[in-house]
Amino acid sequence: MAEGVSTDPLLSKVILGHLECSICCTRYNQPKNLDCSHSYCLKCLQELKKTQNPDTNKLKCPLCQKETILPLDGVTGLQSNYLLIALVEEVNKQEQLPQGEESKVMCQACDEENAATSRCLNCEQYFCLECQKAHQRFSAMKNHKIKTLAELQEVDETQTESKMNISRCDIHPIQELCLYCMTCEQLICKVCTVQQHKQPMHNLADLLTAFEICQTEASKDVSQLQVSKFNIAAMRKRLSCLFQETNNHISYHTEQKLEKIRREEIRLKQSAKLMYRKKDKKLAKLQFAENTLSHTHGTMTNTNRLEILKNRQEFIKKHEHDVIVHEDKEEELTYDLSFIAFCEVENAVELGTLLNKENWELMSKVEVSASCLSSYSTGDIVAVNSSQINILRQFGKDFKTISQIKCKDISYPTAIAVNNEDHLIVLDNPNVKTLNKEFQLLHQFTPGKESGSKPTCLAVDENNLIAVGYKDKGEVSLHNPDGSLIRTLSAPGIFKYMSTSNQRIIYTCNKKLIFVDYQGNKKVETIINECDKGLCCDTGGDIYVLYPNRIQHLSADQGTHVEWIDINQPHVDTITCTQQGKLVTKIIKLFFGGGGGLPFLFITES
Repeated sequence: MAEGVSTDPLLSKVILGHLECSICCTRYNQPKNLDCSHSYCLKCLQELKKTQNPDTNKLKCPLCQKETILPLDGVTGLQSNYLLIALVEEVNKQEQLPQGEESKVMCQACDEENAATSRCLNCEQYFCLECQKAHQRFSAMKNHKIKTLAELQEVDETQTESKMNISRCDIHPIQELCLYCMTCEQLICKVCTVQQHKQPMHNLADLLTAFEICQTEASKDVSQLQVSKFNIAAMRKRLSCLFQETNNHISYHTEQKLEKIRREEIRLKQSAKLMYRKKDKKLAKLQFAENTLSHTHGTMTNTNRLEILKNRQEFIKKHEHDVIVHEDKEEELTYDLSFIAFCEVENAVELGTLLNKENWELMSKVEVSASCLSSYSTGDIVAVNSSQINILRQFGKDFKTISQIKCKDISYPTAIAVNNEDHLIVLDNPNVKTLNKEFQLLHQFTPGKESGSKPTCLAVDENNLIAVGYKDKGEVSLHNPDGSLIRTLSAPGIFKYMSTSNQRIIYTCNKKLIFVDYQGNKKVETIINECDKGLCCDTGGDIYVLYPNRIQHLSADQGTHVEWIDINQPHVDTITCTQQGKLVTKIIKLFFGGGGGLPFLFITES
């Protein structure tokens, strides 16, 4: 029997490299298989699951990123890698042998447990002396390369460094890196060529060819150095230092700017608070005077006088810390006392200015095809014409069309609105349709179906309730967002123009502005001028009625006239107001506060 040879060098250099978990970099402990065939320790996978989405039954492999569907009992229920378990146990057993006692490589061709003396490199089997002779008797195997174990150990020792430095694929750890993807500039293995780097989309080269290409390109680059006196290493070091200095410089000045902006924010808010309290005190004083005089009619008693003085005492105490308004500098009683707004400016530091009075000014013009208008919470304007939806966005002082979309779910819309979820509500007779932000149909309903009425106008309130008006019936139906009917309200004379504000329906009829609450009670009826062309409400509830060449601004409570806004455009027939306070009309142009005024959009037909 030939003398056995220790297997320790072979185990340490060939096998042990494959018995380490890629996560903890130690020998496998209860290895589990993933669907991608990669294995990891049970504990490592349990910790990995905690770092990924713990609410799903999926686990992503850290090497190849493929997902494994976990069984009901989670990571514990994954199939164990019994081959790795057996190998780890065997290696552990060999390491526990008494010092000086060596394990031996056994012959793999016979059952006599003879010690192996050689290995066939073609068959990849160990043979004892007798089996080696028998193996070489076969003519088909005469050309097989056979090495003694001593020769194998000698070769292993002389080539230890190269063997230990074999590069493995990060995605497929058992595969060697043998190719180079010129498209991705990445070393890959053979498995990669059929998965992530398929030809002809990827240009592949063997390592020698890739190296020659690399060498050629390097030679070209080095030729530049020969005509230059610069030290490239020194230049890179300088660049690195300047890069860090530049980053520090950017950070420092950013903080300086942010600090100025924060101070500007505080100043503006303090100014706004001062303006608000000053105006509110004036209005509160007038309201108190009005209430006081209303109690002085008729016979006065000590009880009445005491009540009035108590009210005065409470009023003074409530406003004792407010701005002191000198009588000779008091503001006149105008509707501007109810107004306060913010106008942003194009400035590196300043955020904007506060507006004390309303002042509408023309800003710019935008060309787009539109029959209906509305706006999103972001300030983007949506203009719809037939099945085409145009989205306009503000850039500086201009509005530009950022997208044009053909929507297959709408045909000939006659009215649109946007709810608080930025869903587009479209009256596309005979249906009311709700589209999401991607303009996909969420749901629809047919209002007036039971009565056979045809809708003529539509509005959406701050609670996403949908109001639909019918000219033929002189009615408005109020619906939940899903289309279910809440109630029907009487609205004689309603036609095309309707809006909602403060739990009220507002519409125009025969030179009148009519307010109807959600219980069907007519609250206000105000006379308006000329033949109106549309109406809308802003976030404060104020009303804007559109006429040829101008817009009438009315108060939210009683529809009292506030001002006329001249637009000098006779052919307008649609108006809406954005949440940012921009008035938008069709023909379509834009009024904006270039001189500190309020925004007004005015869009011309393309």
